Amino acid sequence: MRHPQPLKGSTLFHLPSRVNALNRPSAHLESLLIYAFFHIPLTLLFAVILFKSMSWETVVDTPMFMYSGFLMDKLGMVPVRDFFTYNMIGTHVIFRWLYHFFGGSILGIRLADTFVLTIVLALFARILKPYGLRVAWAACLIFGIVHLTLGMHVYLQRDYLALVPLQLAILSATAWFKSRPWLRYFMTGLFVASMATIKPHLIIGGAVFFVYFVVDTEDKPFDRMAWLKRSLRIATWCVIGGLIPLLWMAAYLAYYGVLGQFLTILTEYFPLHADINGSHVIFAENERFWYRFEKFFGTAPWDYYQFALGVGAGLALFVAEKNMPRNERRYGNLILALTLLYMFYPVIAARFYDHHYYPFRLLSFVFVAYLFRYWAPETPARIKAFAWGTAAFVVIGVFYVHYETLQIQPSRVNPYFRTARIAQWLKPRLQPGDKVQSLEWAFCGSTHALLLTEATPATRTIWGEVLFHHLDNPFVQNLRKEFIAELSASRPRFIVQTKVEYDYVTGSNCSKDFPELDAVFSKDYFMAIDSNAFRLWEANSSPTAEKDREQFESKAAQVGEKDDDKGPVPVRVLDGRPPMSR
Repeated sequence: MRHPQPLKGSTLFHLPSRVNALNRPSAHLESLLIYAFFHIPLTLLFAVILFKSMSWETVVDTPMFMYSGFLMDKLGMVPVRDFFTYNMIGTHVIFRWLYHFFGGSILGIRLADTFVLTIVLALFARILKPYGLRVAWAACLIFGIVHLTLGMHVYLQRDYLALVPLQLAILSATAWFKSRPWLRYFMTGLFVASMATIKPHLIIGGAVFFVYFVVDTEDKPFDRMAWLKRSLRIATWCVIGGLIPLLWMAAYLAYYGVLGQFLTILTEYFPLHADINGSHVIFAENERFWYRFEKFFGTAPWDYYQFALGVGAGLALFVAEKNMPRNERRYGNLILALTLLYMFYPVIAARFYDHHYYPFRLLSFVFVAYLFRYWAPETPARIKAFAWGTAAFVVIGVFYVHYETLQIQPSRVNPYFRTARIAQWLKPRLQPGDKVQSLEWAFCGSTHALLLTEATPATRTIWGEVLFHHLDNPFVQNLRKEFIAELSASRPRFIVQTKVEYDYVTGSNCSKDFPELDAVFSKDYFMAIDSNAFRLWEANSSPTAEKDREQFESKAAQVGEKDDDKGPVPVRVLDGRPPMSR
């Protein structure tokens, strides 16, 4: 049986009484009982859900990013130059390689997500190694189960991918490079800045690491000048390390000749995108503060309250423990500080979706797992009873909440059935050289269909929402003009146009109307499918135009109404979060 191991250097160590306690027969019996009643059942639950999840569809953002990965990997396209994007280049490069190795099928996306999950859990276990196997095992299982069952709209989200560099930063700050302080600071800065190549505001954790470095020193009389020099030295190495990922991203863009264009997008378009709240509505004047305030206090970062109770109980035990070694306390305080900081992280972007809480959720589960730790023999029985009783409540809650997950498979939910329908319709018709244009944000599922059919886009626009908000802004007006010009020049064989409200931004200076696009439709296209959720237009010059037009008219005459695709229709959205069945 493995026991807690101290980290090298000044990070963690354990009191002799605690180590001696692990050699007592009662301690081994205690561990066996905890493994039998908690860890093994959770492991089986995780394994079953993981197996079932291999056939679960992935929706919303991930297929969009995986499509960009396909464009880069198979078609040699470059972000900004060949398709418009307001996302960080690191995200696109990650998805390029995920697509390269796993492909864009349902199974491929699930295997890619599982590959990342394996890395996340391995790093998480290493972070929790000082607290012992029981804590590390429990934390990994709980996070893995929650990630899998949050489901289709969180798989491979950017905040989830950023957990890898975040955990590497924690390890570089606490467990690695202890004999070379400068390398410790350098690598931590590098890992923190790597998060910024995925999402810029994830970099806020760097402030916590800097403070941790400054205070992580032996007790010495306070010398203001010495502390100032030490702080400057640490900051310098952190900044040098942090510049590496940013310079890589700049070099990537400069190599393809789009650095200036990307900076223009960041300065001119990104503020417009940030002006959209989580319900896809433009912020009203003076609304931002109260929106953030309301969502921060009204949005639960957990799916169910058992975890909130577990975090609270574990945190209380951590704070109240009196005999904790100083360096172990400091290490726990680092985790706690990062947890609290990333609890506020969604406030920065005014987005409160499930995946925006991933850094907070991962770190907060440290304190849930703290309930499973080894307790010294002198620990009062009431403390152990409180810890294990709360742990039992959490574990029972996990099984209770996910009982339905074990019985049914969450499949064919919005929008995937539309994706499958569009893909099945397009696949036998597409020929080499054909181009297809999709107009949606993410929810319609048409871009996912383009991914499944490996279709070539007709324009640089793959996120269609950029054309329908802030219409009085010169940058958006220019995007619309370029889109029509590219569409007219490429003359795609098929165009899929969303009708789902979620795909459009509403509010001031927003509109679904696009007269120039309507003119293209009326001149060169006919409607091949008109469903509740989307319209599929086919070019008059298409080889299958006559047959498809006859089928459409015949079906319309028989049904007498719009083609019903099982229905979307009302789309329930919680701060931008699509409905999710388990």
